[in-house]
Amino acid sequence: MASVVEELKGKLAELEARLEAIRAEALILEGQKSAFMTVIKVFEPSATSEVRQQPKQRDRSTPGRRVTDLLRGRDVRRGVLELLRDAEEPILAGDLSKRFAEREGFGTEIAVIGPNLAGRFSGLLDRMQQDGLVRSSDAPDGRRWLWGSPGD
Repeated sequence: MASVVEELKGKLAELEARLEAIRAEALILEGQKSAFMTVIKVFEPSATSEVRQQPKQRDRSTPGRRVTDLLRGRDVRRGVLELLRDAEEPILAGDLSKRFAEREGFGTEIAVIGPNLAGRFSGLLDRMQQDGLVRSSDAPDGRRWLWGSPGD
């Protein structure tokens, strides 16, 4: 249990660092936007400070929502068990999710939803382990888990 908490703390730290980087980039972009507006006003004093609206994206769904939509109506637990049974050795949740996506024909979607799908599978595998359906062991990198059938 302690290793799970440590892994979650590591992921939380990664998320916080990523958010900080995004905030820093947003500040830089705001500065650049202001500089562009200043230059525009020099050459065209009558220019308003309004920025043209960007066209709205047609697909406003998030990768997490896409994962939910793609998995809806599928027996994911059974698919996971079949893939683990067919695997020659324990496998990472991310690799398992890729194999599942290939088998289910998700195609090019995997490039967009890969991390979200792997996260979803990680949670599913944790629940399946609590139910005694799968087992886990430490991966060589010490940060992830290898998953296998209970009989392996």
